[in-house]
Amino acid sequence: MTARMAKTQPVISSRVIKDSLKSVSTMTIRRHLCEANLLARSPHKVPLLKKRHVLKRLQFAREHMDWPKEKWRNILWTDEMCPMHGNKNYYKDSELYSCF
Repeated sequence: MTARMAKTQPVISSRVIKDSLKSVSTMTIRRHLCEANLLARSPHKVPLLKKRHVLKRLQFAREHMDWPKEKWRNILWTDEMCPMHGNKNYYKDSELYSCF
């Protein structure tokens, strides 16, 4: 169960998994994740958006205001998926530790 949670939600922490299970320790969670080859890693750091990035994003949004919601669901802004600063997250060895 712990490995499944970490695979479906790569940004979940062992503490959050522990809180959802209640009766196990954080170390037990980490041990199970390690056995499933899901090791704690810090996510790749990305720079903050610069003013020109914000303006370009706004320009893109204005140019595509008429798009239906289905098309907007395919747009992923790079700052939307970054985990909270300072958390360790669980990834497979083959995954890139990044937010994009």
